[in-house]
Amino acid sequence: MGIIPALQSASLLQLIGQGWQRLSELAARLEKPATSLTRPLHRLVELDLIVRQKPFGAHERDSKRSFYRISDPFLRFWYRYVAPHRSRLQSRQIAPVLDIIQEDFPHYVAGVWEDLVRMAIPHLELFGKHWGAAQPWWGPGKQRVPLELDVVAESLDGSSLLIGSVKWRSRAAAWEELRAQTELFPEARGRQIQLCLFSKTGEIGPAQVLEALRH
Repeated sequence: MGIIPALQSASLLQLIGQGWQRLSELAARLEKPATSLTRPLHRLVELDLIVRQKPFGAHERDSKRSFYRISDPFLRFWYRYVAPHRSRLQSRQIAPVLDIIQEDFPHYVAGVWEDLVRMAIPHLELFGKHWGAAQPWWGPGKQRVPLELDVVAESLDGSSLLIGSVKWRSRAAAWEELRAQTELFPEARGRQIQLCLFSKTGEIGPAQVLEALRH
């Protein structure tokens, strides 16, 4: 497997870290054909520097519906907050950068919490079943309504789907929103649906998730 030129890999990581996560977006920002980025992106995935996220049930080759994320949360922090403001930090303009981090930090934490929940689900025995790998889902729901789900996993016996909402800051309407979203989920037909809310103060919180990840 060839080595990625350092400049190209750094450019891809920086763009992905700052929110340009789809292949078409990366190609446009770098002014390169999308086909020329397939190999370097694949190499970064192999090195576990980035992960290719695709919706639950999507075909592995479905590149149009997938996007890329930096794998390690600390490296993600660097490219999200440090790299874009290095000149300010080097000139010791700490306060304005800290203001930016503090304003956005809850969104960053929520993203890491979603990752931990998905990683933990195969290790959690929920509703008396064991579950496969958890993924998000996004796309047109029933009646072509745009829909996003934080967590979808299939039971190992294939009979059930776990659909979950992941909220760091729980809201009173979270259960009602999850039920409404599930009604629009086109992949739900023919299987038993189990709903679950993961939140800092909810039924399944950080203590249960971290305990599952330790085993």
